[in-house]
Order: sequence, then structure tokens, then C-alpha cells
Amino acid sequence: MSLLMACASPAPSGPGKPPASPAAAVAADTRLRDGPPIATPGEHMQYRLSLQGIDLATYELGIGEVTEVDGKRAVVVQGHARTRGFAAFFATIDDHFTSWVDVASGRSLRFQTDEYASGSKTDIEHAVIDLAARSGDTIPVQYHVNDAPPRPEPQKASQPVAWDYNAFLLALRGWEGPPGSHITAEVFRSRFLWHAELTIHGKDRRTTDLGDLPALRIDGRTYKLRRDGARAPDDSERASSIWISDDDGRVPLEIKAVTDYGDLKMQITDYQPGNGQRLRP
Repeated sequence: MSLLMACASPAPSGPGKPPASPAAAVAADTRLRDGPPIATPGEHMQYRLSLQGIDLATYELGIGEVTEVDGKRAVVVQGHARTRGFAAFFATIDDHFTSWVDVASGRSLRFQTDEYASGSKTDIEHAVIDLAARSGDTIPVQYHVNDAPPRPEPQKASQPVAWDYNAFLLALRGWEGPPGSHITAEVFRSRFLWHAELTIHGKDRRTTDLGDLPALRIDGRTYKLRRDGARAPDDSERASSIWISDDDGRVPLEIKAVTDYGDLKMQITDYQPGNGQRLRP
């Protein structure tokens, strides 16, 4: 999923591209509501990532056990992206994204990333974003490559709440509203912060390996932020859409984005509901 946020580029409406916002106009929702995330320990999702219809990688998202971070109960959420098949000859993707999400509020407490540097098969970038240690508008970020000593890269945020990508996806599972409902958020993808504008497009259906399923469609536009919180001047706005199952499970089914390299799609191929008690009753 992080790949989608990194690669998507602006695109007008049309076949295979996110359409314009729905006509219905409603008051903007300023934030996602606090509360336990829709997540169950042991829950597991697997996705196929394809570019222009060619399989590129798999992405797995797993919900772990509840632990403790800085005195708060937190659920561990782990994402893992890796190349598959023929694509492995051209690129190395074996990236891990680990989140600790506050069970009471659903907010990010800590986010750790371990991923291959762009274009490299040897250099692994490591980052720890300590969202729970935020002071004012500053979020501590530690970054290093391979075994080099970590160096600080503090990030300025303008929104009262900042998210990591895994925690944000869990929060979107619980977002409901009429078409046109809108939120503005700031979300970490790897060690970088992104500004995101999301709008509920409305009811839809998606045909996946799991069947033809009812879904809620959410359209988004994002752009990258500099360390000082300003918009990166050399970064284009990116567009994408996400479909979440419109049922009690609220499972992310598909994400689409238009990139400089063609249409990128991540679609669910397997879902395991978990063996624990769902954190949000």
C-alpha cells in the first residue's frame, strides 16, 4: 500500500482513473473519530499488486497481539511487501512496515519501516517515527541506512493528529458518511509525511478473488510534505481510490492509482478473520 502512495500521480477523470468528486455536497468532517480500531488479533489480509495488469508484488497486512507502548495498550499491525515472479529480476522489494496503534483511540503511537532504498538491492533504510512523543507540531523521526548510526529528522505537522499508513487504513475501515463526506489528514509513508484529502464517493461493488462484494468507495488526493511541513515544491499531486467492503467486516478490498508508469492496482486475494476478539465491539 505504501507503494501506491509513493507512485501515484495526478490524473483527470476517465476510464481507469478516479472520477470527479460526487455531486452531493455535505459539511466537511474535520477528522476521523477516536475509538478502538476495527481490527482483530490474528486477522490477515493478502493482496496482489499489479502494474498495467502485470503482477509485480504481494502485500500482506496482519493484525498482531495487544501489547504496551509508553503505558498505553497498543495493537501491533504489520505490513510486508515483496516482489514476485518475473518482477524480481528487475526490482527488489522486501519491505516491512510495523505500527503500534492505540487500542483506546485508534491513533498511531509508533511506526517503524525497514525497506530497500530505491534502485538498490543492498541498502536497507530504517526509520522509527515516534508519534506518541510528539511535542507541539514536531514529531521525532530517526533514520539510518544499514548499520549506520541513526540520525534525527524531526517532522513538522500542521494537523492535530498525524497517522501512519497502517493505522490510517484501520481508521478508514471505520469511516462512514454520505457521499461527499470529506476529511483532511497527514499520513506517514515510510519516514515522509503526506497531506491527504479524502472524499466518500459512495456505494459500489468490486469483483475480487473473494467474490463480487458490496463496497464503499473513497477517492483521495495526496502530496508530499517537506520536513518543515510545507508542500514539497517538486512533488505532484497524486490521485487514488480505495474500496472497503460495505459489511460488518469492513475489509479493504482494492486500491487503485494512476502513475507515471500506468495503472497500479492492489486487490485482495485472501482474507482470514482472526481468532481473537475484535477491538471495536
